[in-house]
Amino acid sequence: MPIVWDSLKCYYRLHPLKTILIIGLFFRLIAAVYSKGYAFTDDHYFVIEEAQQWISQGNQERDFFHPNIFTKDRLSHGSLYTSAHYVLFQIYRSLGFIDPMAVMFTVRILHAFYSLLVILLGYKIARLLGSQRTAIQISWILALAWFMPFLSVRNLVEMACIPPLMAASYFVLKNDRKWLFWAGILASVAFALRFQTILFSGMFGIILLYRFRWREALWLLGSFLLGCLIFLGLLDFILFGTPFYELVSYIAYNATHSGEYPNGPWYQYILVIMGMFLLLPAGNWLYAIIRKFKTYAVLLFPTLLFLAFHSAFPNKQERFILPVIPFVIILGVSAWSDVQNTLKSKRWNAISNRIFWILNIPLLLLLSLASTRTAKMEAMYFLFKQNDAKHFVIESTHRDYMEYMPRFYGDFWEPYQHILPNCASSCFMDSVEKGVHPFPDYILFFDSDKLDQRVSILQEEISIEPVITIYSSWLDRLIPKLNPIVKSQEIFIYRVKDKKRKSPTTTSTTAIEAAATAKASKAT
Repeated sequence: MPIVWDSLKCYYRLHPLKTILIIGLFFRLIAAVYSKGYAFTDDHYFVIEEAQQWISQGNQERDFFHPNIFTKDRLSHGSLYTSAHYVLFQIYRSLGFIDPMAVMFTVRILHAFYSLLVILLGYKIARLLGSQRTAIQISWILALAWFMPFLSVRNLVEMACIPPLMAASYFVLKNDRKWLFWAGILASVAFALRFQTILFSGMFGIILLYRFRWREALWLLGSFLLGCLIFLGLLDFILFGTPFYELVSYIAYNATHSGEYPNGPWYQYILVIMGMFLLLPAGNWLYAIIRKFKTYAVLLFPTLLFLAFHSAFPNKQERFILPVIPFVIILGVSAWSDVQNTLKSKRWNAISNRIFWILNIPLLLLLSLASTRTAKMEAMYFLFKQNDAKHFVIESTHRDYMEYMPRFYGDFWEPYQHILPNCASSCFMDSVEKGVHPFPDYILFFDSDKLDQRVSILQEEISIEPVITIYSSWLDRLIPKLNPIVKSQEIFIYRVKDKKRKSPTTTSTTAIEAAATAKASKAT
């Protein structure tokens, strides 16, 4: 054993970056295997769900060049990332590889390898700014910060845009005109993935102009516009028939709807960053950056502008600042490395580093093994495996709330219905008998509140039997204890035993109105 350990240490001394990349990949692969589900609404519904809808909406398969895209009432966002998944899913379909869980496992694996670019580019940027020792420290944090493997295998555009944004920054920092062309192209890729990154990359042009480097600034702008023409203009023209359709729609939507989303104090993101880096290192970094801000101005000012914009913008969500988190790490560690060389005592740095890693490692292990938003996912996957599951209904009479299901995991693209307080069981079955809705094969009861009563009422209408109960993951059960606004879910799935109604038709007013609405919509 000592010989093996000595060999590993020797290999690390000779190949530190390769070692860090291997260990970083190891934890990302663990997350890819065990961390199922999705962390936020956007990383599933605006990427995975939409890409598959382009193929299977209405249960009609589409070929590569004719995606089934609906622009009406659609929330706009960059189409490049969704299109990449669309192409991948089309390839899988052509090979007969359609199992949703297996497909998403490969997607997480691909993201795990893609995210290694963050570690590699972080090292290269740090070497341009300082010593190899500092670059290695930065690489370790980018590889093993407790949130990095978990977020790296998610389908978040805020994470996907980081490698091209870091690559663009690296080429700018090389301070060579011939690399500025590729800096602009990569900045346009990042922009097509996440529009707000223009705040970061645009600052590079302003810095070049401030330094009277007009030709370099024009070269950077020209290549950026060329990339935008390809990745936004041409792509949107192919998909929607209008160049830059997504960008224009996104700006228009946020100009009128930004206030409808979560908001917070201006210092919210400062607290988020402090929490992500467990207070002590973040405090050291802030102190060092203030002292050394001139040295790292080329990266510091783009980062500050990005954070300032999001701090002032009404819609504040933690994931919005993810694109600049690697730059915060690079700036903080690099500046702190410079500052501590001037300090008389190195003890505080050693203590803060130890505290960070002591707290970080358990969090890293827990989060890399944690799945999120799993109840709905597993419920839909259960239906996917049932041969008789053609239609399902969600019973939510205990609260007036419609659940949004991840239909990708069930390969379900027909509309599904809700039984709600304003149209309970008898009313719903009236509408079924009038042909407004199809007869359900399965009923999904959300939450255990008054479950027996809700089941009994529905059993007066149709014959159903319990099949399986889907429970939330341990993380989904923990989060509501920390934030009561978030609810953990249980889903009780019942099979419809007999497609005959027990009670006679009541011809309720609500059902009649629903039938009339359905006929009118068909006529138009």
